[in-house]
Amino acid sequence: MGYTMTYQQYIAYHKGGDAGVEERMIASLARHYCLKPWDAFRLIYYYSMTYHIPSALDMLLLGERDIKKLHFRTDRRYVRCNGAYPRLLRELTQDKMAMLSSVHTTQEAYDVVRSWYFFGRYAAFLFLEVYIHVFQPDWVDNIQLGWETDENYTKGAILVARSNERSELDKFINRARKDTQDNAFSLETSLCAVEKFRKGTRWNGYYTERMLEEAKGCKYENIIYQLAD
Repeated sequence: MGYTMTYQQYIAYHKGGDAGVEERMIASLARHYCLKPWDAFRLIYYYSMTYHIPSALDMLLLGERDIKKLHFRTDRRYVRCNGAYPRLLRELTQDKMAMLSSVHTTQEAYDVVRSWYFFGRYAAFLFLEVYIHVFQPDWVDNIQLGWETDENYTKGAILVARSNERSELDKFINRARKDTQDNAFSLETSLCAVEKFRKGTRWNGYYTERMLEEAKGCKYENIIYQLAD
């Protein structure tokens, strides 16, 4: 018999917080360092560039720009290629923060971030998940997920909802929003984890372990460990 997860088990996993632990850590670090809004925005942007907390902190706090001294995790490795890295740095301007401060819904926010250079669906979702944790905007969460068949979050949703019909998946995500009191960007993250559970490449606690392991030996180790407690 293949891997299964009930709806109740999914809600419990999501509320447990492991899947989004790094995204919440960025918000905790912003509070710890008493970052001004623009600096907090920059930290989110750097994290979206690298998907690596110590590197994002080095970029913000130390002004580190040497690409050889930064770590780029998962698909963020492509930031290193074809001039993407210097262009992303050039395009980090305060008008981007102003654009998001004027929207009222998650769909509008997503459309704004997707218009930025090198922000595909994954990077836009990641950025906005962290942005909501940091700034807690009063947005209406109205975005409807695309349910692309080859995406991990779709496969995770199908496993939990026990249906691949779009109408049923929409009902599932809307129910989960209410039961978790969370937004679609965060739910997408935990649904990706569900699919990786099925594959056997992740487990409950994996993301917390990875975050703490990556903090070992870096100059922010003690701070990250304290904030994770």
